[in-house]
Amino acid sequence: MVVTATNEPAGALPGEPLAARRVDLSPAAAGRAPDAAALLKETPGAAIIRNGPQTGIVQLRGLSGDRVKVALDGMTITPACPNHMDPPLHYAAPSGLGKLSVVAGISPVSLGGDNPGGTVIAELPSPRFATNQQTLGFGGIGGFYRSVNDGYGFNGEGGVAGQRWSAAYHGAWQRANDTRFPGGWLRDTGFETQEHGMLAGLKTSSGVWSVDAGLVRTRDAGTPALPMDMIEDDGYRVGLRHLGEYEFGAVQGRFYYHTIDHLMDNFSLRPVPAGAMRMFAPAASDDYGLELGLSAPRGEHTFRAGSGFHLNRFEAYQQNAMTGARQDILNDASRARIGTYAEWQADWSDCWTTVLGLRNDTVLSDAGSIGRFNPPSAADAAFFNARRHDYREVNFDLVATARLTPNDWSTYELGLARKCRAPSLLERYLWTPLSSSAGQADGRTYLGKLDLDSETSYQIAFTADWHGKKWQFQATPFYNWVDGYIQGVPLARLDTAGLRVLQFQNLGRADLYGVDALARYAFDEHWAVRGTLSYVRGINRDNHDALYRLAPLRGLLSLDYRLGAWESSFGVEMASRQRKVAAYNGESPTAGYALMHLRAGYTFRRKLQVEVGVENLANHRYADHLGGVNRVLDSGVAAGQRLPGAGRNVYLQANLQF
Repeated sequence: MVVTATNEPAGALPGEPLAARRVDLSPAAAGRAPDAAALLKETPGAAIIRNGPQTGIVQLRGLSGDRVKVALDGMTITPACPNHMDPPLHYAAPSGLGKLSVVAGISPVSLGGDNPGGTVIAELPSPRFATNQQTLGFGGIGGFYRSVNDGYGFNGEGGVAGQRWSAAYHGAWQRANDTRFPGGWLRDTGFETQEHGMLAGLKTSSGVWSVDAGLVRTRDAGTPALPMDMIEDDGYRVGLRHLGEYEFGAVQGRFYYHTIDHLMDNFSLRPVPAGAMRMFAPAASDDYGLELGLSAPRGEHTFRAGSGFHLNRFEAYQQNAMTGARQDILNDASRARIGTYAEWQADWSDCWTTVLGLRNDTVLSDAGSIGRFNPPSAADAAFFNARRHDYREVNFDLVATARLTPNDWSTYELGLARKCRAPSLLERYLWTPLSSSAGQADGRTYLGKLDLDSETSYQIAFTADWHGKKWQFQATPFYNWVDGYIQGVPLARLDTAGLRVLQFQNLGRADLYGVDALARYAFDEHWAVRGTLSYVRGINRDNHDALYRLAPLRGLLSLDYRLGAWESSFGVEMASRQRKVAAYNGESPTAGYALMHLRAGYTFRRKLQVEVGVENLANHRYADHLGGVNRVLDSGVAAGQRLPGAGRNVYLQANLQF
């Protein structure tokens, strides 16, 4: 048998930038992750913002939240929480993913628009089919225990398939108490989640058709960096997908509906400060989407084209639990995006490949008038209701990359891009100062602005990759300047705490620059060392202030050992101090740290995998700069102080495949 393939560097994905990374989704890696966002921890250029243990907001090269496209099984999911307690990856169990890829910064137009920060592609497993006339049965079970929060959980999957049909189920459940740290307990950090998913597939002469449905349910998930906690959150999805191979090319289509019912309050999981009101806030977010794409190879050229539609409908209000008084946060708000793209990939020779893509996204947004408000907000409601609410943004993205492979040990790629993002519903329609900030967690109140303009990002990145049979080194320096960058700008108006209200406004310009790097070296068939490094600096060019809540210089160094079915690793996770902080909202600096992790595992008869490990081996006290500030009384750390990271965590997990 002769197998012919291109000699691409390890980790590269066909048709995507050289710096795109495929994330490890082995049962052991999934078992170590408390949520899907944690799987990105070792990815260069990626960082995770956390306001609680289940609120993993992805940050890519300094841009986060709505600036990063997270495509979960082809779906665009809009968080129901105005503070993004439930970011898109919240609705995926780590053990239920089939593929997880990260494209930081410049991403092809075929992967979507409205995303200057980059793209995260999280796919559920595809239907499996039998290779002969016998019915195929498959499945697996797993479980884990974590000492740092007495957390435990289970997951399982199973299915049957013939040559032309398939049916499968996946489920996961986990529960955790408050987290320990050196010095005490972090109150309001427990949670309970469960996930269930069904997939049915049919193979026809035109390709594969599949239908999927699922549920993700969360209860009593604490968010100590936010003013409220996630008491209930239920996400439901249903969808249809088609993957077909035709004479003119490959076709993929996806239709989906995803809905979220969300409830948060400030009294169920945390003590209420003296004189404070007991409040709760229900919210609902419905997402509808349709995506169609064509990939047509023509000799040494590949043409891709497609179109997509996404509609989000959103409502949220807050209510005083004692008096029953209600106030709208967003009323009957909607945001629709219609996108089309064309992409041309040319393999000019064995050395040269270019990709050129053009995309248009038209974003239509609207919101209803404010009918429920507290008396102090009457003037804000009148001002908002008197203005027009329907807006249209027409944006164009352009991406061009050129890749040179002069020999079998080096590859170079230059990328240029113009990327746009239209304002979110919260940025435009937050009609009165509220603590709704899409997860900023800075303790400030924010106000929207109706006539915001789209952000326009201009990016350049250069990747150099040197590799051999036993080694690899890759580095990507990048520069990104954003015209009209949207952030909170202080007003003369003060909130009830005497702090200046921050209004979402377009800056003249913001710049982000830095470098991502990775390296690996195999000493022999047993011993190997690997490492990653990420750095980003963000500057508001209007006043030379730092951009808010950016990850510091950080890296990971790991020594791995493998012998047959035995596998072990010793790693050091490092972060430097972060002194480049945003003065406009009183962001405080953090100290650097280094954490040691140790794990070892054994696989019995290629079926049963058992792993034991210790994270933060020295029980070092530290604070992740992206971890936020505590807002909960009667905790192991005072309110207003940085939330410390988890202490020593001893874990045990086992996974059986059959």
